[in-house]
Amino acid sequence: DVFYVDSNVFLDWVTQGLLQPLDSYAAKNKFSSKPFYQSLLNGFKYKGKIYGYPKDWSPLAMEVNTTLAAKAGVNPAKIKTWKDLTAAAKKLQPVMGSGAKPICLNATWDRALAFVYQNGGSFLNASKTKSTINSPAAKAAMDYYVGLIKQGLADIPAKLSVGWCGEALGKEKAAIIFEGNWLFPFMQSTFPNVKFTTQQMLMQKQHGNLAFTVSYSMAKDAQNKDAAWQLIRYLTGRVGMKTWTSKGLALPARSDIAPVSGRKNF
Repeated sequence: DVFYVDSNVFLDWVTQGLLQPLDSYAAKNKFSSKPFYQSLLNGFKYKGKIYGYPKDWSPLAMEVNTTLAAKAGVNPAKIKTWKDLTAAAKKLQPVMGSGAKPICLNATWDRALAFVYQNGGSFLNASKTKSTINSPAAKAAMDYYVGLIKQGLADIPAKLSVGWCGEALGKEKAAIIFEGNWLFPFMQSTFPNVKFTTQQMLMQKQHGNLAFTVSYSMAKDAQNKDAAWQLIRYLTGRVGMKTWTSKGLALPARSDIAPVSGRKNF
């Protein structure tokens, strides 16, 4: 009756008529959509109606191993642009151990696209009807991204013998990674002795980042719609969202809930 819908696939689901509009339920219970960050809520709106409320969200940030950075004479707070990143990676190269690289990069759009946005490029046009990923701005961003690997300054997780870049940071197979809030509980439980700092995502022509979010939505053919609504209302309401986001995996999607400490650069 109630399930996650990723913002990436929302249009596929709603245009097939599989989701229940929630506006009438919200009006009946005086459930306000105003506390939600509008850019996140808009990901689950279609033709003026709300088909889901964002349960939480996370952007990306740049995480840097402070021990390796100190050894290389790199100040993580001064890595703000692509040029800064390249310079820092070159300094880090001599202090990296065997089979390690200064940077871990994912070979997927869910990381690389942030660099495309930083260079003023885009993935789709504003109406989401046409691909724009073959633009000169996007190509230049990907040339830079892949170029870091070609220069020996970065590599993908598989080549670093890890499952993902968070593990690369923990095992010191990489000193710089780009991950979201989900990194924190993982590092605390798996690599508590590895010290790292979190910095804002880089900029090139502009700041560029990605917002990862999913909604709680209701099935159009749900058998228990009133009960399903009460669950959605609780989970995305102030109490439920505060409880869930207190675990530190993600940021609240509501402006009336403060994130856990240490997340300023997100």
